[in-house]
Amino acid sequence: MNAFAQWGGGGQWGGGGQWGGGGFNFGGEGSGNSGNIGDYQKKGDIDYVGDNHVGHKMDVYFPKDDGKATHPVLIHIYGSAWGSNNSKGSADLGTVGTAALGAGYILVTPNHRTYNDALYPAQINDIKAVVRYLRGNAQELGVDTSFIAVSGFSSGGHLASLMGVTRNVKDNYTYGSATMNIEGDLGRYTNESSWVDAVCDWSGPVDCRDKGCGNPIQMAPENDMVGGCNDRTCPDKHALLGANTFIDETDAPVFVAHGSSDNIVPQCEGKIFYDNLIKNNVQDCEYHPHGGGHGVEGSLTGDMIKFLNKIKEKKAAAIAAHSSSEGEEAELSGVIDIFAFNKSICVDNDRLYICNDNAEATNFNLTDISGKILMSGILDAEGVDISSLCQGAYIVRTSNGGSFKFIK
Repeated sequence: MNAFAQWGGGGQWGGGGQWGGGGFNFGGEGSGNSGNIGDYQKKGDIDYVGDNHVGHKMDVYFPKDDGKATHPVLIHIYGSAWGSNNSKGSADLGTVGTAALGAGYILVTPNHRTYNDALYPAQINDIKAVVRYLRGNAQELGVDTSFIAVSGFSSGGHLASLMGVTRNVKDNYTYGSATMNIEGDLGRYTNESSWVDAVCDWSGPVDCRDKGCGNPIQMAPENDMVGGCNDRTCPDKHALLGANTFIDETDAPVFVAHGSSDNIVPQCEGKIFYDNLIKNNVQDCEYHPHGGGHGVEGSLTGDMIKFLNKIKEKKAAAIAAHSSSEGEEAELSGVIDIFAFNKSICVDNDRLYICNDNAEATNFNLTDISGKILMSGILDAEGVDISSLCQGAYIVRTSNGGSFKFIK
């Protein structure tokens, strides 16, 4: 396993420790390297925010010419215990990177700010700005905006997982006494969406409140992320740092890969995250336990590609079905999440209605993502006016057990 960031020479860790010399690997290529990143064209050091901060630079790698004008995207975030703002050049390029490029994906490896640069949620604000930049520059970069996925190793897996479970979170989010702006307003493309379609989590400390399920290393960089306090003295800040806080059924599908020999982040932390996704009816998630340590398990990159392709193809099929039923090309901006398209229910501008001639009127509830009921009554072909709803994510549940998720 090739370490790109060992516990040596760097920032101060919460809990009194330092990045001590060399005994632990905190960011490796894993086993099963699958190619040479140098074989692919690259645009380097793109400033995705526009402030010339090293933590706001990213590299974009392009698949070999296949005659297609656009390609789907995989963003991959390096691991560093959130302590490096310039490790994009070592972001598992020989495993995740070459697997994605070989499968026809554009690979994006961004830097992000450390907790020394700015406290959380700065790091997730950075990755959301990356997605908005890609959408805003889709034509220049050849990005197929209908499928943008995000992956990450270790602390990068934490950020990738947060991207999947906060894709419906806009502006400020409050938990107890803590309020944070998860989306942020970085860069020129704040009118673009930071929505991601799928997530791959490799050995991620997705919710450090759960690390006591195993035997993690006795260091706590997560405390530094929120200003130096632990989850007992500022539990609400740690809740907003943890991916499990945000899970609901509108989240992105997640591929979780975690090794039983991981001596940094216990495997059970990933399993708890996966179990919570399943309990909350997040569709198409996969759990891939293995016997390796703290790193990307290169032998599973093929499974990662199969997972991404499955989600991509499922979305493409839903778009095609919706386009056919409407008689014209679907506008993704109107209904972004179409994994669970209910062919009997449609959204058209400010009207929610039954659009299947064979479907009968039904009782319905319309809720926000927290479960608060905003509307209820009878839904039929005439529909109901939803012009009063603010922009955001909503869930419609019908009396026959169906559900429909949409973004206004």
